Amino acid sequence: MRTSLSSRLGRRIAIALIICSSVPPFAFALASGVLGLSIARGLLVALIAGSGCTAVAAMRLGRRYLPALRALERGIASLQQGHFGLPAVRASDELGDLTEALARSASSLQRQFRAIETLAEVDRLLLGSAGLEQVLDAILSRVQGVARCHGAGIALRDADAPGHGRVYAATAGCNTLPVWRVALDDGMLARLAAETQGLTIARSEDARHSFLKPLKDTGAEFFWVWPVIVGERVEAILAIGYASVPVADPLVTRCGGEFAARLAIALANSAREERLYRQAHYDPLTGLPNRLLFRDRLSRELGGASPGKARGALLYIDLDHFKRVNDGFGHGAGDQLLTTIAQRLRACVKDGDTVARLGGDEFAIVLANVTRAEAEGVARRVVESLALPVSIGGHELRVSASLGVALIESGAALEELVGHADAALYRAKELGRARFAFFDLAESGAPAAPVSDTGLQRALRKREFSLFYQPQFEIADGSLAAVEALLRWQTPREGLREPDAFVPAAEESGLILDIGGWVLEAACAQLAAWRAQGIGPPRLALNICAAQLEDADLPKAIRRVLDRFALPAELIELELTADALSAEPAQATVARLAQSGVRLALDDVSAGEAVLDCLRDYPIGTIKLDRALIGRLPEDAECAMTVGATIAAAHALGRRVVAKGIERIEQLDFLRERHCDLAQGFYLARPLSVAAVAELLAARGSAAPPGAEARAAG
Repeated sequence: MRTSLSSRLGRRIAIALIICSSVPPFAFALASGVLGLSIARGLLVALIAGSGCTAVAAMRLGRRYLPALRALERGIASLQQGHFGLPAVRASDELGDLTEALARSASSLQRQFRAIETLAEVDRLLLGSAGLEQVLDAILSRVQGVARCHGAGIALRDADAPGHGRVYAATAGCNTLPVWRVALDDGMLARLAAETQGLTIARSEDARHSFLKPLKDTGAEFFWVWPVIVGERVEAILAIGYASVPVADPLVTRCGGEFAARLAIALANSAREERLYRQAHYDPLTGLPNRLLFRDRLSRELGGASPGKARGALLYIDLDHFKRVNDGFGHGAGDQLLTTIAQRLRACVKDGDTVARLGGDEFAIVLANVTRAEAEGVARRVVESLALPVSIGGHELRVSASLGVALIESGAALEELVGHADAALYRAKELGRARFAFFDLAESGAPAAPVSDTGLQRALRKREFSLFYQPQFEIADGSLAAVEALLRWQTPREGLREPDAFVPAAEESGLILDIGGWVLEAACAQLAAWRAQGIGPPRLALNICAAQLEDADLPKAIRRVLDRFALPAELIELELTADALSAEPAQATVARLAQSGVRLALDDVSAGEAVLDCLRDYPIGTIKLDRALIGRLPEDAECAMTVGATIAAAHALGRRVVAKGIERIEQLDFLRERHCDLAQGFYLARPLSVAAVAELLAARGSAAPPGAEARAAG
């Protein structure tokens, strides 16, 4: 078993004393036999005296060194347990020097370990969800503890005020984190950028070293500073101050650099989060809040509305004739105009109000804590301000604005309030533009028009509609047979909407005729463009609703469009439903359409006698099986039987069959076995943009498009 140094030393002293006490008798016996009795007695006296001296010396050494050695042993053992305080040892010789050196080493180790622990604490804050202010507070308090300084400060560049900074300073006895605003010296920033390891400042100058003033005012005279560099730019300065010149300490220098590096990470993370937030919530052109942030702030304003009292107002703003600027002077001029408009709108409101750009030339303002009279005053200022000319590129451009105003009432829903403001906006346009109108349900005498109605009017006027195209493939060989034009509405507030979400409202409002006319013209124009490139599809399918079929002028309108774009009538296939064919006016229109040469298809077929009647009574060349019917194949036995019978009946009458909504290979295999003619659906191709269809058409040539034949073959 291992023993301590003091124990081993004590045993050795005891052995020495035993030896000293046993040597004289042994030496006397030996000497008396060899030298004689008298000489032996003299030698014995000398040996006894020497042994006594040795024993006395050994005892004195033991009393002197053994306590000190035991104390040192206890101190060294405590170091292993993380206790750096060593006991005081009274010794003035080499043992005392050793003890003092060991104590100094222990103290240095203690500071180094504490510095490492402090850096680890800062790292945990950075990895956690702590905000920048919390990280700054943590860094400053820990810098003080490690550096043993009079005070510490961090100067951050102010993003909103170039050339200035905000200084956070912590000094002894200060429990808060006050902030000072200072002007930063460009020359000093340039020098710090070159001194990445930091530098000392023994003489502070107010102008050049403005970031040190908060520490200097509290009594600091000597400073160490480190630059905090983010992306090769000094974004902050870490400084520590002492009341007098400190002793050079490599630990402070090293830890200062470590703290600066960690602060750079915190600033980089904060800047990235801020950048991502701005990208998601602000319009890149004007810098105004976008639709997402606008809805969030409007929701908060609605949540704070008091019962029975108007607490705010929503202003919807639409520029009048903005398209003329883009068409006449280019989109660059239009962007400059929108930026100027944004600045003028901000100048019309007070701090705390929200000015947002919803998209295109539409803006919105959320006014907080205003009465009707105050909201009216803001609306009037906006109309007058936006009516002033804007000088761009040597030209004076003039636009006006129409405003709709809705008061924020307690209990109102967001969509309801937006609908009120939207309705008031179009009321202002109907009154002559360049003016504002309040939404007032009592004065209107009827419920407000649905948002979908007014939105559709705007969509037509601002060309918010677009067409996507879904390919149809021959099941037998996978070749491209046609593309079907599908209408989509890119709303400014709700994103992309499919026809099911707005066509019913368009039919009720009568706008479906205008929308249908736009679809016909836009699709034919695109077909003509593809044909001019030599990549035109074999056929273009268009959906026609009941209201369009009841319009006696539909055949003439289609003929005019075909003539305008020099398109053969047989390239167009109009898809009709059985319900649309039931009205008498529609029957006459269908006959005239067939005479014009366009093809007719019966859409959304699910089986039944009515379908067979339509095939017998009307010149329909194609039927399209409903996607709900296809979706149950091939597992549903009854559905499988119905589909098979419908395909056989259609073929018996000389009609072709298209299956919609193919989403699985099993469905395609079933239809191939029943000799279905055409197929379309997500499994084969999703609705494609114009550019994507152009690539598909260019790639197919005279054969099937890449991948289509493989898909058709399973």
